[in-house]
Amino acid sequence: MKRILISFWALLFSLGAQEVETKPASLKNGIFVKGAKWQQLSSEHAGCEGAQWIMEDGVPTLFYAAHHQFIAYKWTKKGGLITWRHDSPEATSFRPDGKGGYYVVEQNSRRLVRWNKDAKVSEVLAEKYEGKQLSRPNDARVKSDGTVWFTDPPFLFKKRPHEVKELQQDHVFKYDPSIKKLTSVINILKYPNGIVFSPDEKYLFIGASGTLYRWDVSQSGELSNKKVLAEKVRGLDGLSFGPHGRLWACSLKSIILFDVDGKRLGEIMTPNKPTSIDFSSEAKLAAITVRDAAYVVKLK
Repeated sequence: MKRILISFWALLFSLGAQEVETKPASLKNGIFVKGAKWQQLSSEHAGCEGAQWIMEDGVPTLFYAAHHQFIAYKWTKKGGLITWRHDSPEATSFRPDGKGGYYVVEQNSRRLVRWNKDAKVSEVLAEKYEGKQLSRPNDARVKSDGTVWFTDPPFLFKKRPHEVKELQQDHVFKYDPSIKKLTSVINILKYPNGIVFSPDEKYLFIGASGTLYRWDVSQSGELSNKKVLAEKVRGLDGLSFGPHGRLWACSLKSIILFDVDGKRLGEIMTPNKPTSIDFSSEAKLAAITVRDAAYVVKLK
């Protein structure tokens, strides 16, 4: 498949809903509606990430965070944008727990917790490993067996010298809520960041220090056969699977599309560093966060 490129133009950064035209239309013909425009939901953020579509009370709802401003947002087509929480401890990942609540990683408090629908902490799940404080839980995924997998890179310690890094290694953790156990499943990467399972859960993908990795996942959740799928991907960040089983990887200036074997399929240029992307078949929308803003666009 030939390389595909979409660039953004006429970008508007004022707070509120704006539309951004995309050109050319080569990729939109397969994924986005004809004449698709990016609608800006919010902007002027010091950091923005964690896009996640969740069905809440039968309504497709987008969750995301302006985490360094301590804001957690929710957005729906009908209700628009609301501040879900204005004093968030730099929460950056919101995943449904199957019980009406959410698994959340909090960067400031350095822990995995459970929030209720009112964004209040209902349970602290993990904050230490082998007696030492977690580093900076960043991104999480929930496997179909109910286990929560999350990356724990040592971000921001140089900028926050009052905080002490206690773990010697950087980990990818698995938390099993049925037995309340935290396990390190990967401890050989530097700065593990984005994490996602393939739709059939046969593979686990991790982005770390510009390298995209893939592991085979057994039915019991054991990892094997580590492979390097792509290297020197500057700014590698959030990972997500979208239409047609493609892996969407946020990088320094663009979102790069891969197949499950690491073949590069295309690229979408973005107005600022992309940090996360997620898709809703129910809302027929894709959502993307960049470093300072959030957008949605209609899917074909």
